[in-house]
Amino acid sequence: MAAPRHRLEAPVPRVHPRVGARLAPEAATRFVPAPEPRVRPGAEPYPEPPPSVRPEAELYPAFVKLSGRRCLVVGGGPVGFQKTLELLRCGAVVHVVAIRWTANFTPLDGRTQLSRSTRPFDPVDLEGVFLAVAATNDDATQEAVWRGAEERKILCNVVDVPERCNFYVPASLRRGSLTVSVSTDGKSPLFAVALRDRLAARLGPALGPGLERLGEARRLVRALHPADPARRRFALGRLLTPEAIDQLLEGRLEEFEAHWRSWKSSLSD
Repeated sequence: MAAPRHRLEAPVPRVHPRVGARLAPEAATRFVPAPEPRVRPGAEPYPEPPPSVRPEAELYPAFVKLSGRRCLVVGGGPVGFQKTLELLRCGAVVHVVAIRWTANFTPLDGRTQLSRSTRPFDPVDLEGVFLAVAATNDDATQEAVWRGAEERKILCNVVDVPERCNFYVPASLRRGSLTVSVSTDGKSPLFAVALRDRLAARLGPALGPGLERLGEARRLVRALHPADPARRRFALGRLLTPEAIDQLLEGRLEEFEAHWRSWKSSLSD
């Protein structure tokens, strides 16, 4: 067995850990063990899960704020264009790299959040990036984007290659501030789209303005009962009744507005 590594350390005054009082210095130079790897105070290092376990882990559903964050799209085709459009809609600062542009990116060029480079992908493109999307027809490029993103701990989605994704983009529909997303963990994006379209037929445009009213109601109740969560829940429960939910789902916005006004006036009673 190899001898433990040591380093030479000059004598230093010892200090009481609580009161800071100096203790007698040690008489001579001493050998001390080399420092152990640092871990979180009071905790063991995170165990590394075996490779066989990782693919079976459930996905953590989350909505990510991309406003002002740098994102990379590799690919100038229709899929790359759609991914770019979605990222721009979410406020991201997007750089697109492509050898050729088979989709018309020109209408987007006036946006200050977008830049484009006509050349092959270079791993340096990933520097400072928060999220990357690979949307090309070239397997070598797709793999290079994935490996470069993994080395830099960057969120990456290689389109149509689930094992080369550490996040999936769900099929989503938006109704104002309401977003409904459907994911199949990458198993069947077409089914996710079909289910989203079924939901879209059920969730009409009245949900957008209705949700704005609900948001206003939450602010009013929080101002009235800042330190009483139970009273806030009770007050909001009187607004969001099963009948009110039906009114929103069925597009009866005028009826919901009348209900909302009545509820609002009752807060001062």
